[in-house]
Amino acid sequence: MPFADLLGQERAVGRLRQAWRAGRLPQAYCFAGPSGVGKRTTALALAQAVNCMAPGVGGTAADDACGACVACRKIGGGLHPDVVEVRPEGKMVITIDQVREVTGRATLRPYEGRRQVWILDPADRMQEPAANALLKTLEEPAGASLFVLVTAAPSALLPTILSRCQVVRFDPLGEAHLQEILARHGRTPEDAAAAAAQAAGSAECALEVDVAEARAARDRLVAEVWAVLDSPVAILERAEGLARDRAGLEAALAILAGFTRDLAVAKVGGATAPLVHADRQPEAARLAAGTSLSAILDVFAAQVAAQRALARHANPRLTAERMLLRMRQALQRGQEVVHGSRGSR
Repeated sequence: MPFADLLGQERAVGRLRQAWRAGRLPQAYCFAGPSGVGKRTTALALAQAVNCMAPGVGGTAADDACGACVACRKIGGGLHPDVVEVRPEGKMVITIDQVREVTGRATLRPYEGRRQVWILDPADRMQEPAANALLKTLEEPAGASLFVLVTAAPSALLPTILSRCQVVRFDPLGEAHLQEILARHGRTPEDAAAAAAQAAGSAECALEVDVAEARAARDRLVAEVWAVLDSPVAILERAEGLARDRAGLEAALAILAGFTRDLAVAKVGGATAPLVHADRQPEAARLAAGTSLSAILDVFAAQVAAQRALARHANPRLTAERMLLRMRQALQRGQEVVHGSRGSR
């Protein structure tokens, strides 16, 4: 897949294209970012760009692959002798034997292309002896080799390895880009929107989402959270349940924030407003009608604050408790405003 076909990583791709265009590719990159956001696909696009036999042909840019020549097709199919993906053996670790094979071949000239490209994914799975073997090669560069270390945990790499790589950051994908990726895989617009809303910016997660199951889980979560907001005791119990698993709490916060965003849109736009969770339109309209817009925005702010707190490694239970209590306070104020305005008519 050429650079031009990649979605949602314009900053990272732009940096790579600029380096290739200027002839300033380093010997090693570290592609760092969340899982499932296109790091491996971008590594393969870079391999195609540096080995393409017909750049600029068919309207493609000179700093991009054509995607159709023999080299591009081989790389896309995993058949090019100069582009090798190194993955954990038995889905566990990248061994020293694997890295020794790479470093031995890296000293040789490419078989067919201009550059050998070695993609280690995930690079943080290297055993310590393997990492030290790779470090030796990075300290003594081989001219025609390009190493791409793909990882969601760059801090798990040896600092000495990281210092010899140019780090390229990858961001979570936006829902619009996720929906386009899902559409490419044959999902209907409605299912794509539902899956994208559950995926926390990861195309990999979005493709794995069972939409019916995800909707049922979302409905349970929203119903349970809104049901406990009348009782401080129930709030504390629900916070404990939410906080049992940090990753689960992160996913729950993403769902709740998406649904609250829909409440705000429904409040402003009415029954025809475009919602992320379109199948929840009647419920969103009902809940939005019962409170004020400012209260809905305060609820959303509480959920976003919780997401940021978790990102700073805050205590999950305290984060969940604080969010639910802030939601309760905001909704109480909003209901008072709505009921008060109706009573004054």
